[in-house]
Amino acid sequence: MSLETEANNNRNSVVIDMIEPMTGPVTPKNVNAVIFVSLYLLLLAFFIFLHSISVMQEDRVRTVLGSVQVAFNGLSRDTPADRQKKLSGEEQGTQAFHAKLKNVFETAVPLVEAHTSRDGTRLQFSVPLRQLFAYRSLELRETLDSFINEVAATLISRNGNVATDLEILIGAGVALPAVDDVANDIAALRASYLAATLMDRGVPSRNLSIGMAAGDAGLVNFSFFLRSSLEHQFRPEASKK
Repeated sequence: MSLETEANNNRNSVVIDMIEPMTGPVTPKNVNAVIFVSLYLLLLAFFIFLHSISVMQEDRVRTVLGSVQVAFNGLSRDTPADRQKKLSGEEQGTQAFHAKLKNVFETAVPLVEAHTSRDGTRLQFSVPLRQLFAYRSLELRETLDSFINEVAATLISRNGNVATDLEILIGAGVALPAVDDVANDIAALRASYLAATLMDRGVPSRNLSIGMAAGDAGLVNFSFFLRSSLEHQFRPEASKK
């Protein structure tokens, strides 16, 4: 075979591969994501370790929670700005709790009166009965369903931080009913209904107490206070100046 014939055969046997042309820049491998995930996992392991060796201190937890509540909800408008700066975290939490309650009561119930104890730990609302109950009715007005829900939710949330109770006191008129007449007394039945309604909304029975007092039969008082004191809370007291 001649050299020319061999060269022709070699040219005929050559296979040319066609490669699709590139339409964009070459994308380098992203190693930053791997580094970021590694650092994230290291930090997660570090905080898990810190949590496992930490000891919860209730007073510090209350301080932090109080500060958080103030940051999101604000303090009572009754507290001067210069005093707000000096309040502890727990006091700030109480102020935020009172501010929330005042907003709930004043929005839902006209003619409500609010009184705060001198030490700022107890908040009492005096509400006309006619704003809660229709004439001779033992059930709340239909428009107050959301009001009771908000009161219950606020009290339940507060008890997650600090043990706080609610006392409901209804005026019974000139004199208290006789023991044999309590079961059929409209004031006693209304007080029981309010407590039962709040418990239906999730408020524990240990956080509620009810009673009657000789006095204005047209008023019902809601008093919110810290459980640390078992002293009767409905003594006459001038509102905070």
